[in-house]
Amino acid sequence: MMKKKILILLGLLGLPVCLTAAPHVVVPSVKSPTTFAVFVDARSYREAQTEIDAYRAVLEQERLGTYLLVEEWASPEAVREEIVRLKNSRSPIEGAVFIGDIPIPMIRDAQHLTSAFKADQQRDWKSTSVPSDRFYDDLDLQFDFLKRDADQPLYFYYSLSPASPQYISSDLYTARIRPPHREGCDRYALLRAYLQKVVKAHTEENVLDNMLVFRGHGYNSESSEAWMGEQFSLGEQLPRLFQPHHSIRFIDFEDRWPMKPYLLEKMEQPDVDVALCHHHGAPDVQYFNGYLNASDVKTSIENIRLYLRSKLDGNDEYEQTKSYFMSRWGVPEAWCEVSDSLRVADSIYNYALDLHVEELHTRRMNPRFVMLDACFNGSFHLDDCVASSYIFGEGNTLIVQGNSVNALQDKWPDRYIGLLDCGVRVGQWGRHVHYLETHLIGDPTYRFANRSLPDTDLGTNLVTRCGDTKYWLRLADDASPADVEAMALRRLGECGYAHYDELLYDRFCRSKYAAVRLEALTLMRNGLSEHFVDALHRAAADPYELTRRLSALWMGQCGDERLIPSVVESQIGENISRRVAFQTQEAVPLFNRSKISEEFKRRYAAKPYLYEGEKRLSLMLRNIEKSAQRLDETAAKVADTALSLSRRVREIRYFRNYNHHERVPWLLGIAEDASQPEELRVAVLEALGWFRTSWQRSNIRHCCERLVGSDAPEAVRAEAEKTLNRLKPF
Repeated sequence: MMKKKILILLGLLGLPVCLTAAPHVVVPSVKSPTTFAVFVDARSYREAQTEIDAYRAVLEQERLGTYLLVEEWASPEAVREEIVRLKNSRSPIEGAVFIGDIPIPMIRDAQHLTSAFKADQQRDWKSTSVPSDRFYDDLDLQFDFLKRDADQPLYFYYSLSPASPQYISSDLYTARIRPPHREGCDRYALLRAYLQKVVKAHTEENVLDNMLVFRGHGYNSESSEAWMGEQFSLGEQLPRLFQPHHSIRFIDFEDRWPMKPYLLEKMEQPDVDVALCHHHGAPDVQYFNGYLNASDVKTSIENIRLYLRSKLDGNDEYEQTKSYFMSRWGVPEAWCEVSDSLRVADSIYNYALDLHVEELHTRRMNPRFVMLDACFNGSFHLDDCVASSYIFGEGNTLIVQGNSVNALQDKWPDRYIGLLDCGVRVGQWGRHVHYLETHLIGDPTYRFANRSLPDTDLGTNLVTRCGDTKYWLRLADDASPADVEAMALRRLGECGYAHYDELLYDRFCRSKYAAVRLEALTLMRNGLSEHFVDALHRAAADPYELTRRLSALWMGQCGDERLIPSVVESQIGENISRRVAFQTQEAVPLFNRSKISEEFKRRYAAKPYLYEGEKRLSLMLRNIEKSAQRLDETAAKVADTALSLSRRVREIRYFRNYNHHERVPWLLGIAEDASQPEELRVAVLEALGWFRTSWQRSNIRHCCERLVGSDAPEAVRAEAEKTLNRLKPF
């Protein structure tokens, strides 16, 4: 009886009836080494059946067997079960796309899997959970269901299980094609138009020969060396773009003011293939510009007046605040004037600086692939967002990478980007650079022509030959393109290559490619290599700014006293490189205060040529003492039983961002103290999970092992298990 009902439903949907297929599934009509899956809700399929069928057909013309799964999906588990089944088939799926209203997992207790997101989960669940399709594409991750949202029925809340792996390693790629909800607009008409655009694009071979890279206001502290470093690395990763008859343009927000009309002009060029956009963002805004940067008197005065009005307009304490500004900065009262006409003018002025989601509705954005390296632009769970507006516009954009929550600036956004010139599908690239918040919006199967490895189907081999050590050793050769070599190094680790640590250290020390050196360093960090400390010494002086920047961050997270000379030398020598200097400054207080202070004194004494050396030394020593004082104050508040428990827990969270290694024994004492409140012990154990590369990690591991096997409260044992798993190499 049940089978009869299923067949009737399939017939009503207009689906081919296949008795051998799983319920609601149409199987591929072509044989291929890997396959692909299209998940769609029943309403979306009814509204766009012709276009969805055409999409599936064009993929199969590319010899990518494609499943079609239609259902009123009741939960994320129902979708995941189908993915697991298809992944374990003879021809495994390499990816999946979710068309329409597919359930949205909202992940909690997994902030360490994001690049930057940290929120108090006691607040509203919608804003303190991470919308993430890692639930679907990383099949090793384990989740505990919490609840379904009462207001948003597509939202399902899950907690990352303590027993789960505590890192991301996606088994397949995923993407969302979710038409936005806009007043007065037929969302299914948008879906049909988009899929028609996708099908057309798949019938045309496109060479990646035109790229633009944009840097917005405030990105990476506006460091010129960080900006130049990216250009240098992209020249190694995508060398063909730097050859004649190709185009790669680097556009900085200060090149013209306001930048928006000029950048839109470039984005609307019909032949642009890829746009890498680095800037700040919100779900509905791409932030491009700040106020006009100029030194003439008129502009400087106008900028001050704009600032003052922004602080005074709508201020409940207008007179008091105005008096403060006039007294503090000596500005005349006329500069603080707020009026209806000025309010309107300021609103128009500020709106013109940035790109808003409603503007994208009517613009022809033409890059086939857009990376939005910004916070919140990829908030696909909302009714509309920037990333969705790119693909559902009238232009040629097919796929966008965006972030569903906030994102870190000091990360490696261009990792493996050179694989796009190897004919690798955008989704296949995307699954290797995932954070919890990272998502592809659009068609993940899109690919550019294969020019770098014309005789190799690298995209398929990333799935079918993932355990072939000989194959990846061959591609790890120095003669391979930079990002192919980098990917081969990663695959060799997954293969369990016997001489892996030695290979990584060798490539880090001698590779001519910045991307390969940084890949090797990253893999050594992930695997907790015994060579990691030695590599960090070298990385602190690497020519590539991003390698130096990340090495400064990682030296602080490691805290090994052998790194003190490199940290100090970096702090002294990196005063021009803003982001490296920032990360080094953050790392310095994490080392033993007396030893690092003495090293600073010794180094400055040996460098009498340093500009204002004595002043800089005095400032650094004072900062070390201030940090030590703050640390002591934080520890005192944690121990103060007169404070509320919630306040003590908040103080513990300080150690998630600042890994003060010498305080680990004290933190472990709290974790194991049965007289301490359970919530405080859990907070301490969660914070210790952020000490993954600390020289104290063995002590943390032993403590967690004792707690897991003890009669401690269940919440304490669960958090100890999670931290224990977070400390493992991957």
